[in-house]
Amino acid sequence: MNLNYATPSVSTATDSPSSETRKAPAPLSANEARKAMEPFRQKRNAYAVLMLVIDLGVFGAGLWLAITGGNIGIQLLGMLVTWVGIVRLFLIGHDACHQALTSNRNLNHWMGRIAFMASLSTYSLWRVGHNVVHHGFNSLRKRDFVWEPKTPEEYAALTPWRKRLERLYRSAAGPAAYYLIEIWWRKMYFPNRQQMPTLRWEFKLDSLLVTVVAAVWLGAIWWYTRSQGDAFWPTLLIAFVIPLILWNWTIGLIVYLHHTHPDVPWFSEKSTWQQEAAQVSATLHMVMPWPVGPLMHHIMEHPAHHLDATIPFYNLKQAQQHLRDIGARFTSTPFTLKHYLRCVRTCQLYDYQAQRWTAFPK
Repeated sequence: MNLNYATPSVSTATDSPSSETRKAPAPLSANEARKAMEPFRQKRNAYAVLMLVIDLGVFGAGLWLAITGGNIGIQLLGMLVTWVGIVRLFLIGHDACHQALTSNRNLNHWMGRIAFMASLSTYSLWRVGHNVVHHGFNSLRKRDFVWEPKTPEEYAALTPWRKRLERLYRSAAGPAAYYLIEIWWRKMYFPNRQQMPTLRWEFKLDSLLVTVVAAVWLGAIWWYTRSQGDAFWPTLLIAFVIPLILWNWTIGLIVYLHHTHPDVPWFSEKSTWQQEAAQVSATLHMVMPWPVGPLMHHIMEHPAHHLDATIPFYNLKQAQQHLRDIGARFTSTPFTLKHYLRCVRTCQLYDYQAQRWTAFPK
């Protein structure tokens, strides 16, 4: 399998000093490209632990302000800080799932579980769904379930209620509902056998852990508001409900932007998917404005991550630049509201035969 690489010309001397021959190098294979990523796989264990501690502190500080702030301004600030802390902690847990965070396997597992608690994410279920299904077959129909677009025929066969839900998911405000319902609720929290045929004890215990964390979180809000004579429901919204809604919207949007673009295809045939090296070519590099990129641990440097998921987030920006330097072709675009709205208007259904996005019928 060859990656679709740019082929810059290289000059070579000939017998005539005034003549020049230009010869393009052969395309790099996926294995050769991964080999070029080797320097960026190096782990910095102490730094990873420090980042986890810092982000736990951000989350804890935000939660404290949101619960105990005493006035709406401080509480809203705490809500936003809590949201940022949840996002950053999840992205640390994401690297731990890939064994990319540190060089110690068990340390990754425990750091991942701790980091995932803030977003009420089930570590082992996410690890299977993300590492095996999504990373193994991203943008391949019937294998990658994350933001898999329906065909016009499939959409036409839906019930009226399900059509409305599909339109909601593909709307500008849809990522929060999509991730909460289709990913977290159905696949990442006590999934049934239809969603997860193999129900390991690890899945159940991690789902129980998430339940306990949610109960403690809610209990802390109830205890504090009761002891201080504050109103419970407004504090619940600011310190629990809204940060988690914002979190679901953020992760839903991140995953949407990684693989949804008018020029980025989906595939119905594995042979075509392999030929096109979709792990890179069907993955978008979304250039985020400063300081959003560093705040999100550079998760939008995504082609390099999909090529080699063992690259830790703290090396990802340099790895992405190196991937560009060696000539890899991938779609790269700055994030703007205009771009997002264009995707929302264009990327609603997918014609797998013509390999093009189509809009919902009027």
